[in-house]
Order: sequence, then structure tokens, then C-alpha cells
Amino acid sequence: MFLIALAHVFFMGGAIILWSIFTFMMGFASHHLFATATASFAMLLACRALIGVAEAPSFPSNTKIIATWFPDHERARATAIYSSAQYIGLALLTPALAFIVANYGWEMSFYLSGGAGILFGIYWLMYYRDPQHSTAVNQAELDYIKAGGGYGSENQSSVSAKISWQNIKFFLSKKTIWGLFITQFACSSTLYFFLTWFIVYLEKGLHLSISKAGIGAMLPYIMAMLGVLCGGTLSDMLLKKGKSRTLARKLPVMAGLCVTMIIGLVNFFENQPVIAIVILSVAFFANAFSNLGWVVWSDVIPRNFLGTMGGFLNICGNLSGIVSPIVIGVILQRTQNFQYAMWYIAGVAGLGLLAYIFLVGKIEVILPEKKNADTVDKNAINPATANK
Repeated sequence: MFLIALAHVFFMGGAIILWSIFTFMMGFASHHLFATATASFAMLLACRALIGVAEAPSFPSNTKIIATWFPDHERARATAIYSSAQYIGLALLTPALAFIVANYGWEMSFYLSGGAGILFGIYWLMYYRDPQHSTAVNQAELDYIKAGGGYGSENQSSVSAKISWQNIKFFLSKKTIWGLFITQFACSSTLYFFLTWFIVYLEKGLHLSISKAGIGAMLPYIMAMLGVLCGGTLSDMLLKKGKSRTLARKLPVMAGLCVTMIIGLVNFFENQPVIAIVILSVAFFANAFSNLGWVVWSDVIPRNFLGTMGGFLNICGNLSGIVSPIVIGVILQRTQNFQYAMWYIAGVAGLGLLAYIFLVGKIEVILPEKKNADTVDKNAINPATANK
């Protein structure tokens, strides 16, 4: 059993080290071995693709780790805390990396970030353990985690045997699952706008200088960090106060998506950049506030399917990172302005809201039908979820 737990540790730690190695290798794109621009670009493209492959298991693994370590009424807040790191990094580390690039070359930014990731991956392998194997957790804490729906030890070999295409098709036949897919795409689309086009929008759409654009870029990311923390805290607070799981999970998501749609209002304030940045910041706060997709996923999917089915949710989030930036680029090419692009982001948020209203039903664990009942590990059902 301990070796099975270690396999889980090595999987996540190995993924961290692997994507960090590929990040580190991007710094070699300017090496004399890649003398031509075409060769350098091919090196960068290949490494970036491999980073994406290595990073793919991270969110499903994070979801399972959170579900392992935290009782049900603390899970949204725990997810919010680790999710906030991406916004902190964008807000605070971007200026630092810009300084490094300006003074030491762009290659150094990849060496440092990749090297830091490799060190963290090694640290993870050395020190992370599930609670039942951790020396830092006493029996009272273990009982508290399990009583709140935290997962205990599991037989990985039996779990693997229970995963079948028949069961996957069963989950994919449920409208709640498709509602969560659509909403994940919608929430991620706003995020990818801020990751890919936001700085360009500040310069071309709001006509800010590069220096002012850099300063203006920090506020939305800080607001997003606060938003994800507030959304997770509210959800757990409602659950702890005895409100239904459906209300506790759906309220932050639906409220956040509703407010995210105000991003389209920036089209009326292109000549007033301060107001526009405030609107963008509120919209990004709301989008992060609704960032409970992985929490809800762990509420509705039995744990022995969480990793496999989590891959499908991950695809939907990553698909928005391909589709939405391309759509925005096509809109800019054809219209030469950002107005329709901002309406697109607002519309996608509205689509996610509609999906949550009409497709996502009661938040409860979805179990395969009786003919497949033997494929579900009884310990795989979150008792806190099943009883609400």
C-alpha cells in the first residue's frame, strides 16, 4: 500500500521535474547548435509543446491531492489558495522576469524558472506524502479528514481495473458533466485573454504606453488573486453553515460568471483607460471568484474515476487556451479593433452561466448504473457528498 502511495508522489513530482526541464531547455534555443532562426523557433515550439504535455496531469493530480488532504467543507478554500498562485506569479514575477531579461538576456529567465521548478520537484519527491503516510499528521487529524469526506488509502491496482470505456461513456452521457465542461471552457477563456491578449489590448485598445501598460497590468491580476480566495472561502463557509452543497458550489460560480460579462462594457470607455482598467479588474476578480470547476468535479465524480475523468475537464480548459486566443486574433485581423473581441469574452462567460443554469443540476456524486455498480469502489464515494 505504501508503494502505491509513493507511485502517486512520483507521478506528480516527475511531472513537475519534466516540465521544468523543458522550460530550462528553452533557454538553449539561441545556442550555436540552433544557428538559424527556423531551428531556434522549432526548438522553442517543441519545448513548449512538451511543457504542455508534462503539465497536463497537474490539475487532475492537484484535485485528487486536495480531496485527499482536506475535509469537504475546507476543499474549496484549499483549491482557491493554490489557484491564487498563478495570479500572484503573473502580478509580481512578471516585472522581475522583465528585469532579468533586460539585464541578463531572455535565456536567463528560462534557466531560472526551469531550475527553480526542478528543485521544487525534487523537494516534492522527498517530502510529500498522503496524510495516512505523513509523520506530520496525528490520528485525530486523520479522523477529522476522513469524517469530512477526505480520502483514505486506496488499492491502485483494483482502481485501475475498474476504469472502463463503458463507465466513461456513462459519465459523458450526463448533462451535468457537459455543463461543467462548457463552464470550464468559459471560465478559462477569460483567463487566457488576460494571459495572451491583455497587454496588447492595453497598448492597442486603450492606447497606453508600454510603461503604463505594465503598471496597469498588475491590478487585474491582484484582483483575480483576491477573487479566487473569496470565491473558495464563501463556498466553504456556506457548506460549513449547513447550506446545501448545490447552493454552496453553484452560487459563487453563477455570480462570478454573471459579473464577468461586464467586461464588454470596456468598449464604451476606450478613451478613459482608468475606468476601463477598473472594469477589467472587476471582471477578472469575478472570473476568478467563479473558479470552482475542479472543486465541483471532485464533488460529482467518484474518486476511482477522478484522475481519468479529470483529463476530460482539463481538455476543455486547455481547449479554450487554443480557441479563444485564435478567435480574438481573427477578430482583430478583420476589424482592426478589440470591441468584438471583448463582446466575445462576455458572450462566452454568458454561455458558461447558461450551462450552469440549465445543464448543471444538483451537486452530488454521479454513480454508474446498477449493472456497473461493481465497478465503483465503496470507499471511492465521498460520504459528505453522498449524504447531501
